[in-house]
Amino acid sequence: MKIVGIGDMLIPGNYIKKGFSILEAYGAQIGIVQWELKSYEELQNINLMVENGGSEAYDPPQYIFDAIEYADIIITQFCTVTKKMIDHCKNLKAIGILRGGVENVNTQYADEKGIVVFNTPGRNANAVADFTVGVLISECRNIARSHAEMKQGNWVRDFTNKASVPDLMDKTVGIIGLGEIGRKVARRLLSFDMKVIAYEPYANVSFDGVRLVGLEELMQESDFVTVHARLTKETEKLISEELLGRMKPTAYLINTSRSGLIDEDALYRTLKEKRIAGAALDVYNVEPPGKDYPIVTLDNVTLTPHMAGGTVDAFLNSPKLLAEDMAGLWKNEVPRFAMNKETLARVWKR
Repeated sequence: MKIVGIGDMLIPGNYIKKGFSILEAYGAQIGIVQWELKSYEELQNINLMVENGGSEAYDPPQYIFDAIEYADIIITQFCTVTKKMIDHCKNLKAIGILRGGVENVNTQYADEKGIVVFNTPGRNANAVADFTVGVLISECRNIARSHAEMKQGNWVRDFTNKASVPDLMDKTVGIIGLGEIGRKVARRLLSFDMKVIAYEPYANVSFDGVRLVGLEELMQESDFVTVHARLTKETEKLISEELLGRMKPTAYLINTSRSGLIDEDALYRTLKEKRIAGAALDVYNVEPPGKDYPIVTLDNVTLTPHMAGGTVDAFLNSPKLLAEDMAGLWKNEVPRFAMNKETLARVWKR
């Protein structure tokens, strides 16, 4: 069984080889190819192109095709696996994606061809949850703004929210999307003695200390709204201008998920007109946005460059996490991360 990992700037090939080395005990041979890009900005641009246009929006270079031609299993994080690539492979049985999102793989065509597709849900859930709490506090307590002023030699203690700088205790946080990340955020904020409510339309979930509510109620009740839903056609611009208008004037919006979940133009108007206290954003419709980007010009928003999930631990652990799950293919166990289990049951043979 030949496994070929496609390394990138964030999860290099040697990380993949180390993580998947546990499968060598079952006879797997681990090979790697490094997807060479000029800069991280190039990677971001390709990712944004793929998020908007799907896996077929980017065609990998020829050396990637050459490396995976005889692979039984392909492992990738951000490099695309297209229809053309799937057709190019002579022995392909499975594709493993080293993150929760699967936009970069033509999963529909893979399933049609009887290829099992795996993702790695929650691989950076701790990283994103920690970061979410960090930017939530930074925004409402003006940590980043006061740091920037101090660097300029200015002693500034009053900012646009000076009349309503909050404690977290007894405040209500509304979590949109109670998946792996949303639950971890809830756990962290419950420890701050906050009241936690959540909106989760796609799963029958329960979580101790969290009250499930409708989206309109969540927007109206919350002192903080934090977004952790998956971006789909159904959830695009889920947070509309009308819903933003239901937020308290003292409330904050945090998005460390996907920019497409929020109507960004409506959010800009809402912040510019000071209809809410502020926002903390890690994702944007255009990345990098540039200094003249409308939201960047505002004084009531904390901005970070799409880095919520970017810890060394998350990148190091992803290959190991996926490999441990895929080991079920050899152990007569059903892997949790297999996305098309019916195909798995029908076609997989060790």
